[in-house]
Amino acid sequence: MKLRLAKIPVQNRFCNNSSAQIKSELLKIKDISNVQLYPTDSLVVFSFIKANELSRALNILMALGCPPQGDRMERDIISPLCSCI
Repeated sequence: MKLRLAKIPVQNRFCNNSSAQIKSELLKIKDISNVQLYPTDSLVVFSFIKANELSRALNILMALGCPPQGDRMERDIISPLCSCI
């Protein structure tokens, strides 16, 4: 199977402390690896193999308060993971 790269700009900024939690949660998904987070750019990058893993990662990001840019979210439902920014 071919390894693919996901570069996901997210709506809410996150700090270095929140990055550890995001990375930990994404690495729990089977066949997701090489997770890199860029807090100043609000960017999440990782390698994956199957589309359903990418979908699970997007759901996790949303649950952590970092929905992908372009997703329309109700502010009352999704709160940012990081409260220090």
